[in-house]
Amino acid sequence: MKRIVIAAVLALATLGMYGCKAANTPLPANAVNAVDAGINENLQAAHAAVAKYQQDVAAGLHTPTPTEKLAVNALINTLNVADPMYQNYHATLKLNPAAGEPAELIAAVNAVTNNLSSLIALVKGL
Repeated sequence: MKRIVIAAVLALATLGMYGCKAANTPLPANAVNAVDAGINENLQAAHAAVAKYQQDVAAGLHTPTPTEKLAVNALINTLNVADPMYQNYHATLKLNPAAGEPAELIAAVNAVTNNLSSLIALVKGL
């Protein structure tokens, strides 16, 4: 259970850095710019938190409450919305690196962040 919380907190910390620009940091492979890299990293961190949570539940290390189940499903649903939006944005950036972030994508990433925060609070018992 502690591993779930640690993974989730790390994911949330990554999500909290969304929009911050690191000085002189090389971009990951295939990233068009820092915003592209940041969104991808944030979504991947949320996916990792969900995967770890599900692994711990499957291994019997954690028994989710009904409220946690709803929170995990909400997080998965928001990821399912945000992922294709991000893929479209990434494809657009490849053609036009100056393209701005769509408002819908910003809202979807914020929803992922909020749902991840809710799940962390439930797991930690806050």
